Amino acid sequence: MDIALREKIEGVFGTLVVDKRQALQAGFELMPRFVTEFLLATARSQNAALSVGEVRDRIRRFSVDADRKGEFISRLMREGQAKLIALLDVEPKPERNEHIARIAQLDGQDLQIPASLVEKYPELLYGGLWGSTALRYDTQGPKPRIFVEDFTPYQLTRADMDLFRRARASFSFEEWIELLITSAGYRPEAFPTTRLRLLALSRLVPLVQANVNLIEMGPRGTGKSYLLRNLSARVYLLAGARATPAVLLYDLMRRRVGIVGTKKVVIFDEIGATAFPDKSLIASLKDYMESGHISRGGRSLVGDCSFLFTGNLDLDADGRSPSRAYTHLFEELPRDLCDTAIADRIHGFIPGWELPKISDDVLADGMGLVSDYFGEVLGELRGDVRFQDHMKQHVTLDGATIRDQTAIHRVAAGLLKMIYPDGRIEEAGRQEVLQVAVELRQRVHEQLVKMAPGEYRPKMIVFPGMRPHDAPDVTQAHLLMEQDVEANQRELVGKITILLVSERGGGDVGFVECAHVEGSGFSVTGLRGAVLEHSVRAAYDALLNLGPELGLSPERLRAKRMSVHLVNIAQPKDGPSAGLAFALAMLSAATGRRVAKALAVTGELSIHGNVNPVGGIPEKLSAALQHGRRTVMMPAANAPELARLPDIAARLDIRPVQSLAEAVRIALVG
Repeated sequence: MDIALREKIEGVFGTLVVDKRQALQAGFELMPRFVTEFLLATARSQNAALSVGEVRDRIRRFSVDADRKGEFISRLMREGQAKLIALLDVEPKPERNEHIARIAQLDGQDLQIPASLVEKYPELLYGGLWGSTALRYDTQGPKPRIFVEDFTPYQLTRADMDLFRRARASFSFEEWIELLITSAGYRPEAFPTTRLRLLALSRLVPLVQANVNLIEMGPRGTGKSYLLRNLSARVYLLAGARATPAVLLYDLMRRRVGIVGTKKVVIFDEIGATAFPDKSLIASLKDYMESGHISRGGRSLVGDCSFLFTGNLDLDADGRSPSRAYTHLFEELPRDLCDTAIADRIHGFIPGWELPKISDDVLADGMGLVSDYFGEVLGELRGDVRFQDHMKQHVTLDGATIRDQTAIHRVAAGLLKMIYPDGRIEEAGRQEVLQVAVELRQRVHEQLVKMAPGEYRPKMIVFPGMRPHDAPDVTQAHLLMEQDVEANQRELVGKITILLVSERGGGDVGFVECAHVEGSGFSVTGLRGAVLEHSVRAAYDALLNLGPELGLSPERLRAKRMSVHLVNIAQPKDGPSAGLAFALAMLSAATGRRVAKALAVTGELSIHGNVNPVGGIPEKLSAALQHGRRTVMMPAANAPELARLPDIAARLDIRPVQSLAEAVRIALVG
């Protein structure tokens, strides 16, 4: 952050900014970052050189971890009073005409709190407040009780929204984005493009926008939940635990609303390890994610809590994209959530593999808004409905369903609220935001196509003035979609569809493209592994051996170089199974005969032209259907398997073959 911007930020926001790097110092780990930064900002207005040490000492002396809670309670009982820095939340008990306070570090036991404190800090009633709680142990009544004597909040109870909105006019688009990124705890330089910065800010959308459901999948260590959980007490982290209707929605026994009704964001962290033992919860989640309604035990409530699902994905060998072994990117979700009805209710898919891992080079080192203030203003922006209305009035989406439109409008509105809190939306900024919002929803749709090809068809969601997507995975999917359309509608020379099985067992399609060009021998690009290399060589040798029977002499084949390019083909799990397709594509390229449209092929080929059996027939047939192929050529030796696949077999024209000559008669025309 340059000096001029730093001075501008301090001049506009005064004591509401803090040096973000200070909050990362040793000794501050026991507190959420927004609490630490509140104390540092308070100290900064006095004597910063001494105050950092004082803040660290205060946190150490008055915080309690799980190992020391027994010691703290024993001291409270012995001395009669003690202070504790913790999250204090309060629940009214009208049947007892009193309020009950709770502190998680004290195992949530009931604490007596005077009504005067609740009246002074009403925020205690919805989600609680972090602060210093003075406790008193009383043995005078029928049984000992713990009283809250006093409370000093260590977070803002009211955010100055007017200041935040007015301040926007003092900054350019780029400067404001840099301030937001730094306030979120990141170094802006770690996100070198506008798109990457907006992807990072999209992690905040669930706090800014009501009833938005996002998912972020990526490698470990990218801080998928780091940002929100350190920003606001309105956020609840459910990390790899059992999710139950009582905890999430409504506790029938205690007659108490669950965390969806008391928090603004629930993060399902490490979602792959989260258990959903009560199957009724899945149906309730579908209803809530669609409508915001909580229905349980005859009770019906409305909530505005947003969801963020985060989980881990393995990466491909390049370390920059998800492993191609995945059939779809929702595979790592628990089985109960791996459902198109859930997936279609997710408004955006953040590509965590494109965002940097948390390291010293990524964490902020400049002046940013105090996390507590930043989190509060973002939470207050939830109620501003102007931005979603703006999207509906000014943006036209083509290729979008009602759910697509809702998803894109909500995600874009959330980003616009952060970037233009004063409502003065610039056209260029809106286009950048919309580009990212569409990308996030497009990624969801592409997974739906892979999960249920019969229900969801390939498409591109677009808007006027939209640029081609910069996201490599979305761009690649678009290219493959175009190739699918071409292969289904046209008879092509030298190009054929190959059916594959990924390492994780799902089916997929790839393409082999061949051209007979000047030169000698043959060359292969896009090759992945020894098995494929052997299949390509065997197919070429088979043509040299059998070519005369197929109208291609060895001399004609050798007269030019056979150039082979493999598209979307990884090392196959089921062993060699593409030799037949390689031979047909080479023969087409050398003779000029066209490949039949909407044809997909699987089968290995011997040098004598025999088509040998392969594995993964169910997965391959499913992939053929998913990608719109109508005819499938497969080894005759695998034909008995069709009896176990009546539904799929009835929807495809399946051609079992025993030899290359037989395959040529079916596959090549002209």
